[in-house]
Amino acid sequence: MKTNTTNIFETLKEEFTLLEKIILVLLYLSRNNRKIDKLRLTKMIFLISYDIKELREELDFKIYKTEIYDQNINDILDGLKQDGFIKIKNKYIMLTEKGIEEAEKIFKEFSKKEIDILEEVLDLFDGTTDDEILAVFYFKVPGFSELSGPLPKIIKNRKKLAISLYRKGKISIGAASEIAGMNIKDFMEMLKKKNLI
Repeated sequence: MKTNTTNIFETLKEEFTLLEKIILVLLYLSRNNRKIDKLRLTKMIFLISYDIKELREELDFKIYKTEIYDQNINDILDGLKQDGFIKIKNKYIMLTEKGIEEAEKIFKEFSKKEIDILEEVLDLFDGTTDDEILAVFYFKVPGFSELSGPLPKIIKNRKKLAISLYRKGKISIGAASEIAGMNIKDFMEMLKKKNLI
């Protein structure tokens, strides 16, 4: 085992890949109050991969319209299920007792920064609609709009989606104005006119 100063992902058990570790900890953090299905989990991992470079190297995302797909994630989920770490009930992915035990060990080894990244993504997805998530992806994730092609419903409702995300506290006023396609001053004026600030 390497010294304590090495990257956390290098010191954890070798039997889990970084992607497996991230999935287990995401499910561990969400086990009490959030339900995660395969599509949302894939989108969460897509966002997390922007902050964790090593994770990006394990992934090969394909984007088509509103869907993000990665065969690696599907394979990992199948393996985790087969090994008894997760179960799928009513389309939602949950940890088994064995999975909770292993996820707790991995969680304890993650840094505060790594946990913060995962919790920030979980919080973004908690209580948001699929359209709100798509708006974040379409207008805030570099290159997503080029890969997905135009999404007329999201483009048409971008101001409404930006307001909703901002009111829910999911994004900053700057991010909301960007999603709305407005400068911050004009966006704030619009919020004032609607008595939202």
